[in-house]
Amino acid sequence: MELHSISFTDLTTNQFFELLKLRISVFVVEQNCPYQELDNLDLISDHFFGSLDGKIIALGRVYRESDTVFIGRIAVKRKYRKNGYARKIMEFILQEVKTKFPDLTIELSAQEYLINFYASLGFVCQGDTYLEDGIPHIKMTYFN
Repeated sequence: MELHSISFTDLTTNQFFELLKLRISVFVVEQNCPYQELDNLDLISDHFFGSLDGKIIALGRVYRESDTVFIGRIAVKRKYRKNGYARKIMEFILQEVKTKFPDLTIELSAQEYLINFYASLGFVCQGDTYLEDGIPHIKMTYFN
């Protein structure tokens, strides 16, 4: 898988279209969760994606607010799951974030069923679970 990190302003129209298409297929259609997938955070985010044969199969985004870097929208195209691509994109994102923002806190909002996956990457649960768009989530913070 070829890995990429691109700021919003440097994304091509086709890249952004493909990112949104994958996010909508996972977060809106598969999870049957009708919500506004496109938001203003895309405008201030670095967008990460992995591609095979020129097709985007995994993605995520990162944005900074004050002293915290937020990782979100981690997704892998359905037919490519269970092949380690989520781990590869997350490891790439973490490497880039730690290099670019070495002293900032890194957080994400994990779907409850993915707690063990994120914990295996160094994230620790913070607080209680909460509903986000009707799906149980928990705040997790990265400790290197």
